[in-house]
Amino acid sequence: MLKQMATDNDVVFLSLVVATNRPVKYLEDILRNVFLTSPVNIEVIVVNDDPNRKISKSDFDNFFSEIKPTHKILFKLNIINNELNKGPGYSRNCGVDSAGGLYVVFVDDDDEFDLNVLKNLPNIKSFPDIVCLGFEDTSGVFTNYELQKKLPQIGAFEVQKLQQAFMDNTFLPAQIQPYLFKKEFLKKNKIKFPNAYVGEDLAFNTMVILSAETVINITGFFYKYISRPGTLKSSQGVNRSIDLLRCLLDLNNYKNKFNNLSELQKLFCYEIMYFYQSLFCMRVLLASNKTENIMSQTGLSDEKEIQLFKNVFKNKIPVTKLKYLMEKIADDIKKICILQLLPNLTDFQKVFIFCVGSLGRAVARLVSEGCKKEVIFVDAMFDKFPTKKVDGLKIVGPQDLYDYDGKKCVIVCNPQPAIERKIADSIKQHEKSVGFENSRLIFGSQLIKESASSFFRKCEVVL
Repeated sequence: MLKQMATDNDVVFLSLVVATNRPVKYLEDILRNVFLTSPVNIEVIVVNDDPNRKISKSDFDNFFSEIKPTHKILFKLNIINNELNKGPGYSRNCGVDSAGGLYVVFVDDDDEFDLNVLKNLPNIKSFPDIVCLGFEDTSGVFTNYELQKKLPQIGAFEVQKLQQAFMDNTFLPAQIQPYLFKKEFLKKNKIKFPNAYVGEDLAFNTMVILSAETVINITGFFYKYISRPGTLKSSQGVNRSIDLLRCLLDLNNYKNKFNNLSELQKLFCYEIMYFYQSLFCMRVLLASNKTENIMSQTGLSDEKEIQLFKNVFKNKIPVTKLKYLMEKIADDIKKICILQLLPNLTDFQKVFIFCVGSLGRAVARLVSEGCKKEVIFVDAMFDKFPTKKVDGLKIVGPQDLYDYDGKKCVIVCNPQPAIERKIADSIKQHEKSVGFENSRLIFGSQLIKESASSFFRKCEVVL
């Protein structure tokens, strides 16, 4: 029982894995938070991904001097130093391999969380494969309280209900933090993070949700993800495009291990694989060089180049072999996107791109470079950008868009279509309330998804 495990000095209930390359002071805050809020026996596994400095327990002497010996909860610290910078996927796998707890949870080194919510775990005889927890995102994109309302509130339930909740017009399970994963379940099903710097969370979660049998849902605050729009996430280079292909490939290989997926499992998995195709194309567009005459470029015109792309998904060659084809791949995707965009932009010289982010920036490049239109970014956190520009383009707040009394085209850009629809609905409601002419609304995710599907079909890649 959970109550027994929490007070047994010899048993760790939860292994908390934090992959990091930040200074020790941030880790001290995490340790202090864990020590003060955990109701269960816990170990913290720090995986240091900065090879230029080693971390040891002596770095935390100040923290350990604060610990009261009368504390009833077992608290352990384990430190792993990577010899090379390997990224979050590799680092988290190292953490799982060394974990001694019944469950594993992953946290980032610069977010906020409260383990007190685990007091709400019921005393059950058989622990589920997954425990769902409350998650807040300061950007509002991935906050999961609405999703949790669609799940049973008491007792364990079959994983199909979780699959259906994600399919029911909510969002995809792109965040790793709001779950406890049963360690033995991960080991039995050989579930690993892709060795990638981006996109690894979604692939891991998908493998878990495809393989799991039982789930428990615990409502209440657990985790706050701090979005920092000024950094625009991580690098947009070619290597990150390769990472997304690697995630797609790993997920496709994992899916192919199943002899008979249910229709719901197929829908869930394919939706996410299409999403990965879109993310890959989006990153390729951002990583590509500026092209003056896009429509005249040849793209992947050589049959050998197309075969190379196809062979990656047949597991005949490593995905890194595609690195030197990225510009040609980008040319193909640009042409496909522009052919879809141009008819919708004919009557507009100024185009608003709603939401800064990888997708918004990729679409902005298509509109400004390929369609030769003026682009203005719109984002609720526009004031976080001190120069009031992104990629040299003006950025304004939503109210500036609403106050623009004229015929306008708005491309709403968020990789999660459900979020795009919410934004589009808010624009429509405001225009209706003030009597403005309806905007021409385009969904960036749909544009990229359709273009990605066309590109993968050209390369004869069927997942």
